[in-house]
Amino acid sequence: MNRPADPPATEAPARFFVGIGGSAGSLEAIQEILEHLPERSTGAAYFIVTHAPADHRSLLPQILREHTERPIIDGHQAGRIGADTVYIVPSRGDWVLEEGYLRARAHDAQERAEAQEHSRGRPHAIDAFFRSLAREAGERAVGIVLSGTGTDGTLGVQAIKSQSGMAIAQEPGSCQFESMPRSALETHLVDAVLRPAEIPHAVLHHIEGVDARSASGDAAAPEIPEQTLAAIFHEVRKRTGYDFSGYKRSTLVRRLERRMHLHRLETPEAYLAFLQRNPGEIDLLFKEVIISVTSFFRDPEAWQLLAEGPLLERLRSAPAERGFRAWVMGCATGEEAYTLAILVSECLEALGEPPRVQIFATDINAEALEIARAGRYPAGIAEDLSAERLARHFIAEEDTYRVSKSLRDMVIFARHDLLRDPPFTRMDLVTCRNLLIYLKKDLQAKLFQLFHYSLADGGLLMLGPSESMDSTLDAFEVLHKQWRLYRRQGGWAAERLPQLPGVVARRSSLEPQPPAETPAQQGGTELGHSIARLLADEFAPPCLLVNDRGEVVYIHGRTGRYLEPAPGPAQNHLLDMARPGLRAPLAQALRDVAGQDAEEIVKHARVQTNGAREAIEVRARRLRTPPTLKGLRLVSLQPQREGDQAGSAPAPEAAAGRRRGPAGGEPAGASGEEGSEEAGLRQELEALQRDKQITVEELQSSNEELQSMNEELQSMNEELQSSNEELEVSKEEVESLNEELRTVNAELESRVNELSQANDDMKNLLESTDIATLFLDEQMRIKRFTEAARNLVSLRPNDIGRPIDELATNLDYSQLTADAHEVLSSLRPKEVDVQTVEGDWYRLRIMPYRTTQNAVDGLVCTFHDIQAAKRLELSEAYFRHIVHTIREPLLILDAGMRIVSANRGFYRLTGMAPEQVEGEELFRIGGGRWDHPELRALLEEVLPTDHRFEDLELEIDPGPGKRQRLWLNARMLQEGEEQGRGRILLAMEPAPD
Repeated sequence: MNRPADPPATEAPARFFVGIGGSAGSLEAIQEILEHLPERSTGAAYFIVTHAPADHRSLLPQILREHTERPIIDGHQAGRIGADTVYIVPSRGDWVLEEGYLRARAHDAQERAEAQEHSRGRPHAIDAFFRSLAREAGERAVGIVLSGTGTDGTLGVQAIKSQSGMAIAQEPGSCQFESMPRSALETHLVDAVLRPAEIPHAVLHHIEGVDARSASGDAAAPEIPEQTLAAIFHEVRKRTGYDFSGYKRSTLVRRLERRMHLHRLETPEAYLAFLQRNPGEIDLLFKEVIISVTSFFRDPEAWQLLAEGPLLERLRSAPAERGFRAWVMGCATGEEAYTLAILVSECLEALGEPPRVQIFATDINAEALEIARAGRYPAGIAEDLSAERLARHFIAEEDTYRVSKSLRDMVIFARHDLLRDPPFTRMDLVTCRNLLIYLKKDLQAKLFQLFHYSLADGGLLMLGPSESMDSTLDAFEVLHKQWRLYRRQGGWAAERLPQLPGVVARRSSLEPQPPAETPAQQGGTELGHSIARLLADEFAPPCLLVNDRGEVVYIHGRTGRYLEPAPGPAQNHLLDMARPGLRAPLAQALRDVAGQDAEEIVKHARVQTNGAREAIEVRARRLRTPPTLKGLRLVSLQPQREGDQAGSAPAPEAAAGRRRGPAGGEPAGASGEEGSEEAGLRQELEALQRDKQITVEELQSSNEELQSMNEELQSMNEELQSSNEELEVSKEEVESLNEELRTVNAELESRVNELSQANDDMKNLLESTDIATLFLDEQMRIKRFTEAARNLVSLRPNDIGRPIDELATNLDYSQLTADAHEVLSSLRPKEVDVQTVEGDWYRLRIMPYRTTQNAVDGLVCTFHDIQAAKRLELSEAYFRHIVHTIREPLLILDAGMRIVSANRGFYRLTGMAPEQVEGEELFRIGGGRWDHPELRALLEEVLPTDHRFEDLELEIDPGPGKRQRLWLNARMLQEGEEQGRGRILLAMEPAPD
């Protein structure tokens, strides 16, 4: 296609691209949207995509010009896309947006034929255009899905949301046909559900928000404090159980900005308050953060590379005992998992003995997993799949495709949190595409360890094109660098399962902190606590809280004069940290306060502090209140007060008095000093002896404890040996039970296969009979129906479970529900002939539905087409009236020359009664009067060949004494295509004299 000329220089290029897609009933909505577009310039171009026949000349430009002042241009004449212009996207061909131009994608004849065949003639132009809109505009794309039938637009909405664009659906209540908006809503990705008149204002608000962020770059983004960010995602964690602390902050902030802008909230604090008032917004924020990019065969070159060698090789070498196992992480709605299943099924065809295959597909989004399990996707997936794969692995249902049962049986979907739940192991293939790019670097490194832990030796790892594992290249062999395909290497150092944020309970970097309160906000009780703490710091002696094992729990004040860290590994045992001279009194005080009834024990000691010795008082007290401290010991250390005796030095004055010389008034200077030093050494020696005694006692106590522990260990060892023997027996029992379970499982699998085969047979039987059949439960709700029933009752697959009286029918018969209730109550079948509004006749048969246990579980309603019988009945009555009206004698004979019927003229001629004639052979009635050789020859030989004879003159005795000459005419009445099986009309008239 030739590139159109650029618009005039005065025409501003578009900055935003708004796609409006609709089908049946969307014209009024489009008109209403155009009427409410803002008058000022928005910089947006609007594209209208509708369903229309390929050879239809669109009149939309002429129709829509009356509803807007903006220029309306047919896509064929469009140049470079300009702002504030409405474009009508042509319905012929696949038109897309590329490099600022509208272009029709080129297809060869075979591709067009395949697309038409597999889309069943139903266009999906909206999906194709919306996808191109997402690729071209990113977050500046807006997709609007209006009234219409089918699912067109659903895949386009997913593509736009994957690029952070905006998705809007028309409110179903305002639609003439709500299938398209509802299909888009089922993706749970739509930002707003609005009436047509409200849509332009929402689009304008989105444009203003993106413009505001772009105008100032990063400065346009609101500053989100860590505390507020933590509080917001704490709310998410409380409701969903999922922790986003491992996600990149830029990702989280960008998603938050979108939600804030959507609700027109200016500050993060306002959004936090909104979040707390509206729990449903938490679910939407959760989905906003985990939004996934997925489709069938996304990056087809990567899948082709996987299938051409590594996958087939791994399937061929899969061990028979466990088969081939694969894990698809972050599977979302299941497209990637089914893509892998398709490739595996194609590879299995090349193997003589294919292994058992298990594909585990996991995600944290339960709603997405429900879609994946159902395996039903919009018909627009035909663009992502080849015609051969679509026909082979999918079943067309309405405007959707359903994954075949063989593929669905191959994949097991489960909810699984990669950062919290235990991983799957012994995997042959792990795919994790476009998940790592949202996580922090340290968490990515741990996930690579998890991949290595989950994979079997030589297992394959497939990442997204934007992800890499440069930090752990020694753990994996690179098979293809561009498409991120790796093989697990054995012997790597990290063979253990790494600790992930959700697995180990730890304080998150986003853990919300309680807001600080000002003094004015603090109550009187808090103020009293503050004063008490101040007084304790100023006047209370150094003290420690110790548990019953002697370990320090809390330290108050300066204790460095009395305690010092012990050499070796860090520890907090009080006795190990005691300075020389303090250990024995401390140990004695702790023992006494633990073993005696006294509430407080006081000991005196001389502690060596910084080269000198200091007399101190040691107090140990058992705590009983408050309840939180009950059972702990409070140990205080303070200098000894003057006058204390136990272990204290004499007062200076007394010492001086005792040390006076014989002269009675002169001090014994040197002598007194020597006595003081001697007394100090004696006290130090006594302290050392006490320490030694305490150490010996502790050593003896420890030896006794060790001996007791050794005896306990020996007893435990005997118990463990006994337990081990019991476990061996239990293991054998478990293995035996496991074997029985395998046998039962094989039987159940066989029964399931038989049930599946019986179900398939029943389905094909019901469809092959071409009999309209409805299965109802006891509440007259639809349980099942055959395809032929849809010609009489307006049924769709999602009508299963709806009451029959809520569905529109094509029958001129209003007693269906009443007759059904009558049969259900009486259990007697009922038959009635019913007629459609077109005049066709059916025989309705209502019978109780009986289970194999002969229990009634609803009703079966069958509609047998009796239109042909009705026509034959009417035709027979019609001709019977004609025959009986004619006065000349007439007979109707069958192929055996038996009289089927005769008219009144024949009875007058022969004088016989109908019971003597009908059903009898012509040549035997009346005693054989009609057994004339020439008549027999003509009827038996001429008629089968020539089909008629005329003017046969015979003289026949039709009755006693009634000899009469007659002219006979006969004609073969053909009832079918085969000759000789019809009936014969034999007419008679008196021959003229």
